[in-house]
Amino acid sequence: MSNSNHPIQITPNFSYREMTRSETASRNGIKNIPNQAELANIKYTANQLEKIRSYLNQKYQRPIGIIVTSCFRNETVNRLVGGSKTSAHRYGLAADCDATGFTSRAFAKEIIEMRDKGLIAFDQLILEFPSRGDGAWVHIGFKKDGRNQRNQILTAVKRGGKTVYLQGLQAGAK
Repeated sequence: MSNSNHPIQITPNFSYREMTRSETASRNGIKNIPNQAELANIKYTANQLEKIRSYLNQKYQRPIGIIVTSCFRNETVNRLVGGSKTSAHRYGLAADCDATGFTSRAFAKEIIEMRDKGLIAFDQLILEFPSRGDGAWVHIGFKKDGRNQRNQILTAVKRGGKTVYLQGLQAGAK
């Protein structure tokens, strides 16, 4: 771990390393270390992922893992990956993830079902690049302290080399 002041486990199933890991940071020799406010946001995000995991485990009566591929990105890392200046990742308030045994689209639908049941609120849920099949993922972002969540559902697709956001979940959108 990069900084001994940070806990190894943020929640029972999500580690500090997992929530701050960045291939881009590693490749470029950048320390992707959150400040105290960002760490508090990462904990909030990890707790929301715990809710999703618990819901799926209970619903399907089996252990289901959630794999986080990106959560926190410091300003330099966010810029290097081409992230928006206002990206929730920049503050530790978003996770790009998938669930074991689910397509990204099916995983997104489960989170929307949770929202519809009043079990979770999010700012944005984005099905990212569904035409990539197994290369797709779900982005779930939150507002600080869970306030004023928009519960916005989008699908990200590439058109003419640019990322375009379509309203709702779009099946196999290109």
